[in-house]
Amino acid sequence: MDEEVLAAFAEKGLLLSKEVAHWRAPTPGEVVLHPRADEVISFLAFHERGLAYPTHWFLRRLLNEWGLEL
Repeated sequence: MDEEVLAAFAEKGLLLSKEVAHWRAPTPGEVVLHPRADEVISFLAFHERGLAYPTHWFLRRLLNEWGLEL
């Protein structure tokens, strides 16, 4: 996994742009992932299948109140 693969996923629309989501690839040789305090580990296979990061609770409640779905 490297930045080029993640950039390709962003170009396909499977990830938000790096400027928005601030994603990063693991450093070379990083076998065990050590996320920083403000990071979440995600798997590309999830994004390929349409799964993504959970939305904010406010948006979920607002959509529920209005009977809408994303």
